[in-house]
Amino acid sequence: MARINSPVGEGQRNLYGDVRTIQTLLNKNSVVTTPGHLLAEDGKIGPNTIARIRLFQEKVVRMRNPDGVIDPNGVTMRNLTLHANFHTTVNRTTRVPGITQEQFVQAAATLGCEVAAIKAVVYTESPRGAFDEKGRPSILYERHYFHKLTGGKYDSNPVLSNPNAGGYGKYSAQYGKLEEAMKLDKNAALRSASWGAFQIMGNNFREAGFSSVDDFVKAMGTLQGQLDAFVRFIANNAHRKNALINKNWASFAYNYNGPAYRKNNYDNKLAHNYQKALSE
Repeated sequence: MARINSPVGEGQRNLYGDVRTIQTLLNKNSVVTTPGHLLAEDGKIGPNTIARIRLFQEKVVRMRNPDGVIDPNGVTMRNLTLHANFHTTVNRTTRVPGITQEQFVQAAATLGCEVAAIKAVVYTESPRGAFDEKGRPSILYERHYFHKLTGGKYDSNPVLSNPNAGGYGKYSAQYGKLEEAMKLDKNAALRSASWGAFQIMGNNFREAGFSSVDDFVKAMGTLQGQLDAFVRFIANNAHRKNALINKNWASFAYNYNGPAYRKNNYDNKLAHNYQKALSE
């Protein structure tokens, strides 16, 4: 995954290698760049590069006030990397959302499992990527969790609180529902969504190694944070860990997604994606 060491843009250090990386990534993005209007990948900051950064922030990141600056770990950089991966990959369903091979290898070594096994979970859980188009962690709001955590207190709004799972709606609607639920009970709302590349439920924040759901959500803001949470979430449950090591997908699906995993053919999806990961 492409990285920069220092901020790039208006008034920044603008190291040669960093600027060239940004120019290359911007040229790969078809939203802001067409074949006849490529930036010179010369490592020199200038009005054209700054203007293209602002355009990307406006069109892709949806910033209200584009500042023309890209921080190494900021939302613009995350979006730039993810969109560059997307536009140069034919099959999105097999795209690892920005996690490097080195990161996968380290995680697999910690857990004692195969790299392909971890990739199978990513492919199955987050085909759209670890972050949405606004640079936020991908989420899925679970209304039945909110119902359980609040004792059905808000069931008058069945979209937000419902004893029955489902009713997910569009991918783009997830943050809207989360934000509405947070107005009613912030803690319960954050625990009622699954987060990031591995779609770990906020309610599992303790097993993922955090003292509060707020700390868990904060960690979801980076790919490394998501990966570290996954490693701890697996390591802290012997059944889950052994199932992943042995590639017992039915057992893993049961321990990772619950007894209703068969409804979504989850174990077979994992097995299929494991084979895809092996062939890469």
